[in-house]
Amino acid sequence: MAIVVSHIDSDFDALCARALRQQPLADLIELRLDHVGHPGKERLRAFVKQAKKPVIVACHGREAFGERVRDPGELCELLHDAAEAGARFVDVDWSLALELGEVKAPCHRIVSRHVLEETPEDLEALHEEVREVLGEGDVTKIVTHARSCEDGLRLLRWLSTTKGVVAFCSGAAGSFTRLLAPIFGSPFTYCASARMPGEAEGEPTAPGQWRVNDFLAALPPGGISQETAIFGVVGNPIAPSLSPRVQGMALKAAKLDAVYVAFEPLTLAGFLRLAEAPNFRGFSVTAPFKEEAFRLAGSHDEASRKTRAVNTLLRERAGWKGANTDVAAVRETLAQAFHLHARTAGRPRSAAEAHVLVLGTGGAARAAAHAARTLDARVTVAGRNAQRAELLAHELGCAHAVWDSIPALAYDVLVNATPVGSAALAGATLPIPAEWLRPGTLVLDAVYRPIRTALLGAAHARGCTAVPGAEWFLRQAALQFRLFALQEPDLDLLRHAFEGAMAGER
Repeated sequence: MAIVVSHIDSDFDALCARALRQQPLADLIELRLDHVGHPGKERLRAFVKQAKKPVIVACHGREAFGERVRDPGELCELLHDAAEAGARFVDVDWSLALELGEVKAPCHRIVSRHVLEETPEDLEALHEEVREVLGEGDVTKIVTHARSCEDGLRLLRWLSTTKGVVAFCSGAAGSFTRLLAPIFGSPFTYCASARMPGEAEGEPTAPGQWRVNDFLAALPPGGISQETAIFGVVGNPIAPSLSPRVQGMALKAAKLDAVYVAFEPLTLAGFLRLAEAPNFRGFSVTAPFKEEAFRLAGSHDEASRKTRAVNTLLRERAGWKGANTDVAAVRETLAQAFHLHARTAGRPRSAAEAHVLVLGTGGAARAAAHAARTLDARVTVAGRNAQRAELLAHELGCAHAVWDSIPALAYDVLVNATPVGSAALAGATLPIPAEWLRPGTLVLDAVYRPIRTALLGAAHARGCTAVPGAEWFLRQAALQFRLFALQEPDLDLLRHAFEGAMAGER
């Protein structure tokens, strides 16, 4: 795999200066001359001579996320001059490939086709049209636009059937394909220039590009190969998840040939149908897919059978095994929290002495309620959807309560297993009004972004023991890592990675 770092600027000297400063991060340097036009053959020659890495010269219009409409003759002259100036490759749109003709050796052409609106169903037909204008030694590049995660997976599946084609998706929904494309056979992948302290950021040259420093941080220690294992977190929305940072660092520290990325599919069933390649080894599953994951898994561990919710999928020969690490994580978190909570006289010393109220009816609520039950707590579930709350309580053998009756409940522990309060959601920041919180109780919030949620702030003000969702998140992440990697996690490293990711958002 070769990493192409693509640079663009309206000033040629600034463009060259940035490309030269950042060339240690690249295998190939792409100069995008969209804003500059033809800088002159001698200036191109001077840059190529200074560069220690092979150079790609491109000048795209609107067909490839550029801006200017150029005279085809002028564009062909620029690309021929770039070849004569020593560029290793020139990138030409497929519609202009015949007009450009051959370029001076040892330069080669990258014949590219961009589909800016979609990822067509018939990618092979698209490829065949490009092949009709190829010459000897040309490299084919196909870039489609992903409107969904499923589009990106379809392109990767098709890419695995080709040989030597550069292909990935543009757009945020397909950003993961830029990292995974080399696993499926793409010889190149493209990144934007890195963020450098004290230096103005270079523009990405296409939507969905990774910054090269972020891309390098996601790679396994030995780089990506067609044997690299793929793990990831699956949810919708998924952008708020810190799992890629936390699990990715843990995999890298363990020196495993594996990557960990975020996927945001429309449906879990559609995602799993497309994630059929053996490289896909396991997934963390988050809202809203935990209950669907239970239904789709071919086998289950005890915790997922009890809760009918899965937060971890592991590849088996015949399909996927479902596991639930939330249950053990909540159990550990509550047990630890009671050591602190019970220091005040008159409070329950353990969950077995407590009445636990769980807010929510989704997969997280199922895990929290079952975890508390395994600690011999008395458990009540409350949800805004009374029917779902009653069904959940019936399945888990606990009580349920009407939402408006919460102020009258004499609970000792409150677990917020709803997403309310997350930084990713607009609207309400408290799952229940602050005055509904019983003073002196233990409050555990499943939300971990922000660390100090509005619920935890209100709990602290009412003399409660406030437990951040980070504790739940880190414990379930550690258990997932053990399932993914088949080795013990470095807990200090996981916490450091989490804290670093949180600090980077401030």
